[in-house]
Amino acid sequence: MKNFKKPFLSILTCTALFTGCKKEEKLQIAPNIVKVKDSPNYNFPWYSASTMPVSASATPVSMPWQSQSGSPIDASIVSDYQQSDGWQLVYDTFNTTVIPTASGQPAGGLYFALYNVYRGLLRFYLYIPPSYISNNSDIEHGLAISSNTNTTSKMLNFEGGDIVDPSGNISDFVKTNNNPVAYGGGWYAMQYEIAYDPNFASTSYPGLGFTWHSKTVSISQINLNGTQQGTISGNITQKSSGFNWAGAIVNGIIGAAEIYGTAGLSLLGTMSANMTSAATGGLAGNITGLLSGIFGGNSGNTQEVDLKMNSAISLNGTITGSQPLTPNNLVVPGQTIANTVGAPTPIYQSPLGVFNFPSKPVVHITSTKTTAPSSWDGPSNAYYVNRLTIDPTFLSSIQKNPAVIAGSSTVPAATITVQNAEILLENFDASSSFYNYTESTEAVSNLTLVKNTTIDGGKMAATAATALVRVTVAVTPNNTTTPPVTIVKTFLATLSNP
Repeated sequence: MKNFKKPFLSILTCTALFTGCKKEEKLQIAPNIVKVKDSPNYNFPWYSASTMPVSASATPVSMPWQSQSGSPIDASIVSDYQQSDGWQLVYDTFNTTVIPTASGQPAGGLYFALYNVYRGLLRFYLYIPPSYISNNSDIEHGLAISSNTNTTSKMLNFEGGDIVDPSGNISDFVKTNNNPVAYGGGWYAMQYEIAYDPNFASTSYPGLGFTWHSKTVSISQINLNGTQQGTISGNITQKSSGFNWAGAIVNGIIGAAEIYGTAGLSLLGTMSANMTSAATGGLAGNITGLLSGIFGGNSGNTQEVDLKMNSAISLNGTITGSQPLTPNNLVVPGQTIANTVGAPTPIYQSPLGVFNFPSKPVVHITSTKTTAPSSWDGPSNAYYVNRLTIDPTFLSSIQKNPAVIAGSSTVPAATITVQNAEILLENFDASSSFYNYTESTEAVSNLTLVKNTTIDGGKMAATAATALVRVTVAVTPNNTTTPPVTIVKTFLATLSNP
């Protein structure tokens, strides 16, 4: 039996989200959710613009990817924004009448959001005017499904961790990182992964929508896998329960870390070899060492990576609440709008997400009793060959976003294909009754997983382990210039004996 040392996880610097507000007319759309009346989203050619649209009388605001903007946006994503790579403008509170100052910004803050059709990533770029924040603070932020009819959705199921439970609905999650909001202001960016929900397009706002929360916090101590760190050098995510900020941050033990970019893979300790190989090779047959990742690319021939990993993370600190913030409630692309008050239509109007699965996969165990040959250096008595197979109805049930397949005038059509699916066993009983599986054991984050389709030894029961199915999906644009995308997702499965 091989003994794998659980790796220590370090995280690459990520970016942050912060929004502000001023007094405006408010619309109550759901219990405990307040809606600020917004201006219509303003469309502009972000991919070629040198400055943001603001009032002619105001000081120009440079784009977040320009060096003179002074933005602390992660270097791994700052140059990834081109329309030719699948990015579309969704929300934008900048316009030609905006005064980008602390007192002149619109309710909910100054921001614009891009969405990548091929990767399912919704990325917000937040502009904080100079002098808006009086101290440097860490940022706690999150995204939630909002509803005034108690409607749920699976759109956030790909966030919150690296193992997805298709049978559940994640209603909200929070993130913490250490790019503090500076007194001098600037750009801040972060992104969320959206899962495709075919039922979402039939909903109307405000029956269902997104709510976007943020708050400043002060963190005094961070522990990763039991080792104290001086700072958070990444983006830490957890499932939330009603955005209980104090419960999320003070003495909180949370479970997922996110990194961007191949440059950060060298920080991953014992996982670095597998991670780096998978990233630089575009997952060419090698997806060991991770459970959740998006491997994309842009026209600059660089590969963009978004990886989520489980880790034992403990945060200790206090809520500072240095700025009163109002949640932004957003209409989701693909929806109809039943009540237009305070709910501007998104600029991009097709459903979000690339794919999803409607239910848990089933992994069948077929145990066949056999006798070892006399020449075999192993047990001489009868044993079982346990064959594990994925029920074929799971892969065939994949829900593909028709908007990705059809394309548009600005985004080429693409094919969505399941490239690979494999079974992983977590918490497998490593007793002497099972012996022929050690060569397929891999270490992922703080987990040790068995990757195999056959396990020899005793007769395997459905309770022997927690089964996972890791699926690799290829998204291939139907042109010669847009790089393909590989998405890896791992789903919680059900083990079943016949």
